Amino acid sequence: MKVAVPLFLVLLAFQSHSQDGRFNFGARHSGLGGSSVTLGDHYSLFNNVGGLARVKSHFVFGGYQNRFGIREFQVIGAGAIYKTGLGNAGLGFHRFGDDLFSQQRLHLAIGNKFQLVSLGLAADLIQYNVSSVGTKRAIALEFGGIAEITSQLFFGAYIFNLNQVDLVKETGEKIPTVMKGGISYRPSEELFINVEVEKDLEFDEIIKAGLEYQIVENVFFRTGISSQPFLSAFGIGFHPKKLRFDYSYIDDSNLGSIHEVSLAYSFQQ
Repeated sequence: MKVAVPLFLVLLAFQSHSQDGRFNFGARHSGLGGSSVTLGDHYSLFNNVGGLARVKSHFVFGGYQNRFGIREFQVIGAGAIYKTGLGNAGLGFHRFGDDLFSQQRLHLAIGNKFQLVSLGLAADLIQYNVSSVGTKRAIALEFGGIAEITSQLFFGAYIFNLNQVDLVKETGEKIPTVMKGGISYRPSEELFINVEVEKDLEFDEIIKAGLEYQIVENVFFRTGISSQPFLSAFGIGFHPKKLRFDYSYIDDSNLGSIHEVSLAYSFQQ
């Protein structure tokens, strides 16, 4: 009980900004207001493991997120994807916080594509550390998929903590179970529009929408919005050859600005 109560309070304090149960990452994702459940890129490893099989080459990548200019709220992440003829495998690491309170996630995922549908499964070792009370660990499962309905319309769905694992067994305190579903309309190779809904079983749903437009070759503009709380987002991407650089800016109506940068390298086959 001495561990459960302080840990619960800390988790509750950070719930409003999606650090518990939502480990979304990548400046492309953020620049779209978080509406990335239908995307099959290297950051699918964090955002919807169902898109992992749609990655067409080996990747290594990493990023940094600065929340509200507060050092204790910083987020770092890194990962790698290995592509094979039988499917793709991914390994990722994600960390939020500092020595006082931190959440860390070690993430192992596999994905495969079956005609027009891609599916992925992942296992996460999640560690919560509170300096005054100690460390708690749990293993959560993820499952997701993306379906190509037509050449212009895609549907994606994803669930985090499929096994609804307990964080503190004595109190029944669980890691939140989070579900996402959405569609993507892609009228041309240069433009797509995403709309999705995210639902934590314990909270109201979040509505997200985002747009990406390729301005010129290898240069992308992004914007998006999200509710609960209201967020507006903007982003740019520069993808010369094997390098991927992305930046996003988010304006939180309650707390201020969030900056994120991501860098990736593709080992094209």
